[in-house]
Amino acid sequence: MPAKHASVDDFLAALDDDRRARAEWMRALLLEVEPRLTESIKWNAPSYARGDADRVTMNVQNREGVVQVVLHLGADRPETRGAAPVLDDPTGLVRWLSDIRGVLVVPDPGGAEADARRVELAALLSRWVSIP
Repeated sequence: MPAKHASVDDFLAALDDDRRARAEWMRALLLEVEPRLTESIKWNAPSYARGDADRVTMNVQNREGVVQVVLHLGADRPETRGAAPVLDDPTGLVRWLSDIRGVLVVPDPGGAEADARRVELAALLSRWVSIP
């Protein structure tokens, strides 16, 4: 199935102002945390990989109407629902769906929560994208 958007920039340009601001904030944080991440449109969303290993995909078209970040270890690695996550999450920011997949909501970049959580999110994302 062909992607709806040719690039992450095209994808972001098509979003409403609120979702674009949140997605751009998260994009900047991801690329700051790990400049070697490559971004592409995969699964019709901005996705980030380290080398050939998919690690993060944004979800902006969900029932909740928020921008989410899906932490995952690619589509080929088997997952176990209900198992303990492969990464310790002392922040409690991630809602773990399985041992290798979790979701977190991107805060409003203009709000106090984004400022308060930025360091914790950066540390969490850095540890996540470094998983072998």
